[in-house]
Amino acid sequence: MRQHPEGKTGFPGRVIHGIEHLILHNGWFKLLAVLISVLLWAGLISQDESLTRDKVFNDVPVNVTGTDTMKRNGYIVTSDMNSLLSGVTAVAAVPQQQYERADVSSYNVRVDLSRISSTGPQELRLTSSNSSNFGRITSLTPSSVTVDVEDYVVRYRIPVSVSLSGETPEGWYMSTPSVDPPLVVVSGPRNLVNSISRARVFINPDELDWSEGTSVFSEGLTLYNRSGEEVRSPLLEVSYDGINVDSVVLEATILPTKSFDVISMLGTINNVPDGYRVEWIQVSPETLTVAARSEVLDQLTDLALSEHYIDLNNMTETTSFQIKVAKPSEDAILSNDTITVTVNVEPVDSNDAKSE
Repeated sequence: MRQHPEGKTGFPGRVIHGIEHLILHNGWFKLLAVLISVLLWAGLISQDESLTRDKVFNDVPVNVTGTDTMKRNGYIVTSDMNSLLSGVTAVAAVPQQQYERADVSSYNVRVDLSRISSTGPQELRLTSSNSSNFGRITSLTPSSVTVDVEDYVVRYRIPVSVSLSGETPEGWYMSTPSVDPPLVVVSGPRNLVNSISRARVFINPDELDWSEGTSVFSEGLTLYNRSGEEVRSPLLEVSYDGINVDSVVLEATILPTKSFDVISMLGTINNVPDGYRVEWIQVSPETLTVAARSEVLDQLTDLALSEHYIDLNNMTETTSFQIKVAKPSEDAILSNDTITVTVNVEPVDSNDAKSE
């Protein structure tokens, strides 16, 4: 009788013998079949949309919606939304086949401000949308934020004033600039808006092009309260005709200037009566400045006065009178159109008369 090899008798022996036979006779072909089966199984699993994997998204951008509706309802959030909504984490259940392609923007994580209906602390829930391709958000951390809410108000017809933050360069004149727009609308939290009295524009002379002609430029707006203190807040909006503005357009005329010594343009006629003398003659202003086109100034050597001579006849006391100054051209600008002349007349002391 044939003896079976040791260890290979019975059912276990036959199984081991069969595996040996499989491996030693065309085993590579059978192994390939096994690999193909595994791949097919993996493919079927990846195509099954009911099978999902959790994907974690950090620092999720959160869309803030409903701002306009909230303001129309008379409310405004005064909390720093960027700070409150930083560091949000989302977990999404993503189908296996879309796992690598899934992006957090597909879920539109958002917070809706239109639901606000009162002032004070308000808790707002973060929400998201389901994606037909990339599944849905299963959790958000934090799931809600608490914001501070105040009344939202609008003030119309806030005047815009213009100030020169420095000296006009010598030899130049600038007209008072026209402002566009001359009035603005300010909106925001009630306590801030009610404190504002005006908007102001500052012109830096060093930044202007000082050349003859019309100059058009823009400058930023600054808001001030009734105490003259600057009011700044990202919650304040400045607008005109429904459009937000942060600057205004200014238009001014720039002209060269020429100055004249007033006293040198005046003389005296006749004399004061006997027993009196002229102590001094004073004029105000002492200098007149004319701003005009360069072709006008080039031909200008003197100014036309209503009186060029002071008549001292019969003058026995200190006397003041005014002299008119005529413009050298229709569009010329005079620093003053009137000169005040004061003649100081005093009686002659008898001792002084004898000594004379």
